[in-house]
Amino acid sequence: MEQNLISSKGTFLLDKDEKLSLEQKRMIEKIITFSQENISSDKTSILVIEGDAGTGKSLILQQAFTKIQQIAEEDRQSPLYRTKNFLLVNHAEMLKIYRKLAGENPHLKKNSFMKPTSYINQSDKLQRNGDIVLIDEAHLLLTQSDNYNKFHQNNQLLEIIKRSRILVLVFDPYQVLKFKSLWSRGKLADLIAAYPHEIFHLQQQYRIEDAGNSLANWINQLTRKRKIVPSVESRHFDLKFFENPRLMFQQIKLHNQQFGLSRMLATTDFPYTVGKGVWYVQAGDFRLPWDQLDVGNEPWALRDETINEVGSIYTIQGFDLNYVGLIIGPSISYDERKKELTVDPSGYEDHAAFRTPKDRDISTDDQQRIMLNALNVLLKRGRKGLYIYACDEKLRRRLAQVTIVND
Repeated sequence: MEQNLISSKGTFLLDKDEKLSLEQKRMIEKIITFSQENISSDKTSILVIEGDAGTGKSLILQQAFTKIQQIAEEDRQSPLYRTKNFLLVNHAEMLKIYRKLAGENPHLKKNSFMKPTSYINQSDKLQRNGDIVLIDEAHLLLTQSDNYNKFHQNNQLLEIIKRSRILVLVFDPYQVLKFKSLWSRGKLADLIAAYPHEIFHLQQQYRIEDAGNSLANWINQLTRKRKIVPSVESRHFDLKFFENPRLMFQQIKLHNQQFGLSRMLATTDFPYTVGKGVWYVQAGDFRLPWDQLDVGNEPWALRDETINEVGSIYTIQGFDLNYVGLIIGPSISYDERKKELTVDPSGYEDHAAFRTPKDRDISTDDQQRIMLNALNVLLKRGRKGLYIYACDEKLRRRLAQVTIVND
């Protein structure tokens, strides 16, 4: 079942022979009824949808937003008629997808899809707040001022709450990737406590559902507990551990020819500077350039030429691929005595992830958690297969000992 804004054929949303699950249908209806029941409330009402990577959060938001916009345009009897609504996402590649969808649906307008700071500034400029505001990837909202993003307040979510009547957001604390967006369930709970709110949890895994829950649990043990479970059930999912990244890339290219949407990815252990030259991911006899950010209107995964690039969390978070070839860089190793992953922040090349204001410091624990969250995001991109090469010899040796059960 296709459960993301990109299908295995490179198109958008569900294929015609695929259906929403009962859980997803109920969540979409909940968003609409919640909006209808609270649109006239004096205080901002908040609906939080939590779910792991691959539980269909973006699809739910897109389907719900399309229905809300149709109601706002056509249903004169609805309390949502003529409401002014927005869908926000703090992710340039996801915003490209949403705006492309707007061009293909008569009920959607491109100017209804925005980045959070743009929404905040527009609300202030026009002196009008949004009625219903949906936020995808809410764990990417800034929790401090950030001159690079031209955000000068202290918390994007709080500023959006002030400028909205209904707020619906999807949230996953295990996809927090930067200190300037350092969210936790507790931090979110504290912020929304002063407002009427409800919280729902999505349970069903769609992206890697053919692998069974065993693979999702295996990944969670790896990225949350630092433990390598000795066996994993993958059923019809193609899970392999490679000794040579060049051979892994050859397999990814073959799958891309056959199925499309197959790409190489890597943890951010290889040097780069955004917008300055071409930087390479190099491991053994494998060498390919990093992805190029903010290129054109098509998302990175949909551009044919990116089969010869290596994707990062900045181009692939929130997207499905069919096959993933993942290079785990040397900052993640394995302690054979403690039998757990070791995480070395000094080897992490995403320096912006750890950047802090002058009056604050980031702890080693927070640095390691951000790195493991990034690994979690990368490991959960594939729908049909996941291939892994670890640069660290001890980790590579330990992964080779994992028993993969396909029955």
